[in-house]
Amino acid sequence: MEKIHLPGGYDAVLEEFAKRNNVECNTAFLNLMDFIQLKDFSFSKVNILIEDPDAYLEDGKNIEEEELLLAFMESFGENTVGATVRGYYKRENRYLTLELEYEDALSCWEILSMFQRKIPSMELNEDVLYLFYVKDIEREHYSPENFPYIAALDEEEEAYTKAGYFDSIYVEDEEEE
Repeated sequence: MEKIHLPGGYDAVLEEFAKRNNVECNTAFLNLMDFIQLKDFSFSKVNILIEDPDAYLEDGKNIEEEELLLAFMESFGENTVGATVRGYYKRENRYLTLELEYEDALSCWEILSMFQRKIPSMELNEDVLYLFYVKDIEREHYSPENFPYIAALDEEEEAYTKAGYFDSIYVEDEEEE
């Protein structure tokens, strides 16, 4: 993608936004455009790829892989309508992946608020929302077609996976008889 030319003042705002979110300017712009397109939709299936997840947590490089994965699973699974979460993280691969299935659809706003209110690159494919928390969306080709599905991992890689269910925080009112 060529350099984006914005009206006076907006380029400085975009550069500051990119810096705060630790992404390239073009990636920040594309992420905002993705968000504008999908912000009013709701999703019950979400797949997430996070580049260098250690950087998102204080002292993340010193946290065990399993604990770091659990922290991200909890971020997207707890305090929701109920969720089944499968996650994979092996530090040397640099990417953490999550596959989530919520019991009821959550708005894009609700999903993004679960993770530091960062706006990732987003793509919708067959009713599944894909979120790519990456520094440069143009450096590699990130898409649903090359998403590293946890179910497709070999036995050796399965050691780096976790799965769990998070109960809904909403209490259903019992019917009075």
